[in-house]
Amino acid sequence: MREVCEKIGKHQANDLYQEVFLIICEKDEEWILEKYNSGYWEGLVIRIVVNQAYGQYTRFNKLFKQEPMLDSSKLEIPDHDVDYRNEILHYCIDIVLREYDWYHTKIWKLYSEGGRNIKPKSARSISRATGISRHEIDKVINEIKYKANKQFKKYEPYI
Repeated sequence: MREVCEKIGKHQANDLYQEVFLIICEKDEEWILEKYNSGYWEGLVIRIVVNQAYGQYTRFNKLFKQEPMLDSSKLEIPDHDVDYRNEILHYCIDIVLREYDWYHTKIWKLYSEGGRNIKPKSARSISRATGISRHEIDKVINEIKYKANKQFKKYEPYI
């Protein structure tokens, strides 16, 4: 179970492991034995880990992923500061993309710039063109935005 939490939860693997362990401990002993003896235990544990890590309304999400997303279009700032803030935001996105592999980077590039038969800022058009599920694309984009906003908050006091 710990290896699955480390692969899925990465930097929050310990918190995810503890939360999944608590969920399993809340279950009835007979239910646990039934699932274990029927051979569904491993798949069940993996499903619980995935649901906790990626679900929007889970206890893990409420306790450990509470930072709001930054939308630079809603900021009310003078025009001369907009370019500087956008440069810093793009720099933060570049920092975050260095952590990811080619897959996440390519999805972000398609999302931000568009492409052949792909509208910019449209997860639906990326999904139609590539065959990747829209849920997966949204998950990747939101994860990158979340981490970029975290990076941006480090630089925001200096603007």
